[in-house]
Amino acid sequence: MDIALIVIQLAFGALGLHFGAEWLVSGSSKLALSFGVKPLIIGLTLVAFGTSAPELTVSMTSALQGSADLSVGNVIGSNIANIGLVLGIAALLKPIRVDAEVFRRDLPAMLFVAFLIAVLPFIGGPVQQGDSVVFMLDRWKAAVLIGVLGFVLFRMFRGAKSEGDEKPEPMSARRRMTLGALTVVGLGFLLVGGTLFVEGAVSAAQMLGVPELVIGLTVLAIGTSLPELATSIVAIIRGESAIGLGNVVGSNIFNVCMVLGLVSLISPLAIDAQVMRLDMIVMLAFTALLALLAWQKRTISRIEGVALIGLYVLYVTNLFVGWL
Repeated sequence: MDIALIVIQLAFGALGLHFGAEWLVSGSSKLALSFGVKPLIIGLTLVAFGTSAPELTVSMTSALQGSADLSVGNVIGSNIANIGLVLGIAALLKPIRVDAEVFRRDLPAMLFVAFLIAVLPFIGGPVQQGDSVVFMLDRWKAAVLIGVLGFVLFRMFRGAKSEGDEKPEPMSARRRMTLGALTVVGLGFLLVGGTLFVEGAVSAAQMLGVPELVIGLTVLAIGTSLPELATSIVAIIRGESAIGLGNVVGSNIFNVCMVLGLVSLISPLAIDAQVMRLDMIVMLAFTALLALLAWQKRTISRIEGVALIGLYVLYVTNLFVGWL
């Protein structure tokens, strides 16, 4: 691909991510308050689902084209990037307050989902596929993931309802329609911007001869995490920490249960043994670390943000250097 085209894709992709995040956070938070819905629920569901759309698109396309490494690497790498990079940078800019509901209900759900995807492929044992050893994510395992997502969403909405909704803010129907349109347009810009940026980044990596699995775990994962990064940073700077943190927690749950669930339901995925040996463990470790940080202070400080970024840099460096 022409270098000029790659630069254009990256530039326009970055612009789409910036404006999309601004409009999505602004529109969705104000709209939620007008209906008496907690911003946290919006972040955990609508915003999280929207920012997980790039992972779903990329993973589905990769799987159907026979590139299972890209598909799985994209999701696992994206979940690691969401915690190490997205929350790390967001906390570095402004300490993140952990809502009590997130700590009590949603972080345990994210930890359970991370543990589930680390265990499910081992059921049935390893399979020899050519010269490689793989672990299968079959259709029945996909059904389990989708079922867990349904239960998590049900529990989330039931919990929010029992705790009481926010008091609705008076707003005209016309204003609500405007905010709804702003939210949809913002989401659209996020998705288009993320797609352009990912295409440019992957093309650049392929030109440099980077292996497919490493592209999935790094370039593709970071690229498809850009909507989460843009949305969380904008939300936290605007004082909407519930949307910012809820976006990451909800996105990680959606990535595993919805993305891997739907992809492997359509086409069973073969997960490389290297992913199970290292990358799944790293994802579990980052998820557990986030839960531990939240448990200690209920706030993710700037120093902890730096630590998360540092750990993520070490992980990415290892993928290229091969320490482990």
